[in-house]
Amino acid sequence: MSRINDVTRLYEPIILNMSEGVVFIDAEDCIVICNKAAERIRNVRAEKIIGKNIFAIHPKRMHARIAQLIKTLKSGESDWATRLILSRKRYFSNSYSAIRDLEGNYLGTLMLSKDVTEEQRLRRENENLRNADQQKEQDCVIVRSSAAQKVMELIRVIGPTDSTVLVTGENGVGKECVVDMLHRESPRCGGPLIKLNCAALPENLIESELFGYTKGAFTGATENRKGKFELADGGTLFLDEIGDLPMSVQVKLLRFLQEKVVQPLGGRHEVLVDVRIVAATNHILQEDVAAGRFREDLFYRLNVVNIDVPPLRDRRDDIEPLAHNFLKRFSAKMKRPLRYLSDEALQLMLQYDWPGNVRQLEHAMERAVILSSGELILADDLPDEIRTVPVDDSEDETASLREAIEHFEQRYIAKALQRHGFRKCETARDLGISRKSLWLKVQKYNLEKDTVT
Repeated sequence: MSRINDVTRLYEPIILNMSEGVVFIDAEDCIVICNKAAERIRNVRAEKIIGKNIFAIHPKRMHARIAQLIKTLKSGESDWATRLILSRKRYFSNSYSAIRDLEGNYLGTLMLSKDVTEEQRLRRENENLRNADQQKEQDCVIVRSSAAQKVMELIRVIGPTDSTVLVTGENGVGKECVVDMLHRESPRCGGPLIKLNCAALPENLIESELFGYTKGAFTGATENRKGKFELADGGTLFLDEIGDLPMSVQVKLLRFLQEKVVQPLGGRHEVLVDVRIVAATNHILQEDVAAGRFREDLFYRLNVVNIDVPPLRDRRDDIEPLAHNFLKRFSAKMKRPLRYLSDEALQLMLQYDWPGNVRQLEHAMERAVILSSGELILADDLPDEIRTVPVDDSEDETASLREAIEHFEQRYIAKALQRHGFRKCETARDLGISRKSLWLKVQKYNLEKDTVT
């Protein structure tokens, strides 16, 4: 009996200190328990409501719903019920359970409230991402060119593994699409795919976004919050624009890759998480390492497997099917008859180099659907930069179209390099391409400073 009494005395401190809000009403519908969490959630003081009827603390518009709920619990028609409520801009999952003695007599109703704001936010984000991913998947599987087919084959081979992957390529080539497919091909596909753009947040926020924080860790930290690592537990964490990750955070990311633990800001304990890391960048990380902007040890940890996504100009066979897919999408979205490309428009698009890659093609097709007056997309419906094809009378008229384009590109880049004193960052910015793309072209056309006249 003494042991039973000891256990009974533990009930009160356990209930009072639970993180879930606990309210208990007796068989007469009077409130007899209200713990600290319930005070905070319901914005009431326990001493002001204990002993009062449950209806006294709710507005009249809710009385009928509460009465019906309690009635079903008392009668045994239902033993429990749940509902989601919104209170002071936060979401709470409320559960209601009928409490009975060993003879089945109704003793009261136990109400538990759990803050699920973060889960609701994550669910909405995932739903939005899922809808966007379904559309992106349609674009991703359009791979007619051999260069794109090689990428798809890599995804099929690498996806089922748990290796860290570094996805590289220019802006707009579809690196995020590759990450989505890697996740779907992996055994983690049932877990979350959490994404963070490292370039989109200031340095002082990236760390808290990645690792989370505890209440009081810094000014404004009014509650515990999980970071992206914990939210991605059991799934994949995609770190976009990894080349822009601050040095201070690179150190902590390296530690996670080595030990698989994270420590929230202000927290005393480490948290073990099971996450696959996939990173992406348009930087040439080897150059960043040489310049001291990126840790060499982190680079090798991330670059276990590399998928380099080719630019659209190197996979011209994909331009036409991608364009038709975008036309179909935007025609349906704008409730217009399906648009088709004229031969002239298609030829201009096949000649164009697409510095903005698939993203630029997508925007060009959206614009064409908006401006077209009929079902046929004409050359005049395309952006000016696509319609303006440079003319050079010195070109060899016997050369193929590809050779003519490459000859023009070689001379155009050489002039840009000379104009900027062979400073590659400035030249790449002027040309609207990445440093990596410029570096590859310099190698292809032998455009180093001492070879260009």
